[in-house]
Amino acid sequence: MQHKNSPLVYKVGFITPPAWFDISPTEFLRIAPDNTAVMQTIMRPHDFDYSVEQFIASVPELTVCFNSLVAAGADVVAQFGFPFSLVHGWPKSLAVHKSIQDDSKTDLVMMGVEMVSALRHLNCKSIAIASTYYSKKMSLILNDYLSEAGFNILQSRNWHSQGMAEETESGSFIIAGKLDPMDWQTPSEAVEEAVRDVSRNAPGADCILVTGGGMRLLDMVARLEKEISRPIVAGDLILYWGILDRLGIKGSVRGHGTLLASID
Repeated sequence: MQHKNSPLVYKVGFITPPAWFDISPTEFLRIAPDNTAVMQTIMRPHDFDYSVEQFIASVPELTVCFNSLVAAGADVVAQFGFPFSLVHGWPKSLAVHKSIQDDSKTDLVMMGVEMVSALRHLNCKSIAIASTYYSKKMSLILNDYLSEAGFNILQSRNWHSQGMAEETESGSFIIAGKLDPMDWQTPSEAVEEAVRDVSRNAPGADCILVTGGGMRLLDMVARLEKEISRPIVAGDLILYWGILDRLGIKGSVRGHGTLLASID
């Protein structure tokens, strides 16, 4: 994907949650222009427990990471992870985004904020949610966030309510053996079944939303969309769509679903 008058190098920075090996930077290169370089900054707190309280308190660290990548010359910075936005609620997440980006000329793409932009871009007013490894607690936070943003939620199910995993007593995520997102072991079949389940039970939904940034739909979304006959929006697709949009790259990305193909 080369474009006339494009810069010598597109420089994209990624902010990754603490103590987690995020593959988004290298995955993004598969669909990015050839003249793209990526740099990843991992948030520093080594004792981050992924609780709601720590997500809320992470804004200063996100700001440090953003400023570091800007100082390194990033053209756009992408922040991985929905909960860093969700825990603030929809209106306040916009204020958080603004406070981090401040007066910088470099754009910040926050996955949770960009989710709303992507759903609106596809005119998805009624949605069904496959919240995969989100606990009941985090799923409720997600639902409230999207309701505040004006969406009609017709269905919302995680792996526990779908009978694929045991619910944890507390915390933000369901951590369960092969479905543990932290080790990139989640079988694609579990993601596909989660999508099919909410699609079957919400035939009136305009779109299917898959949350849990660790769910990688880049290579399955086109096939699943054909199967369920509606668009699918997911974390990796949202992040890459937002980056390409901020870089001004208008050539559509084909073969990876409706959202990425809508860049024109």
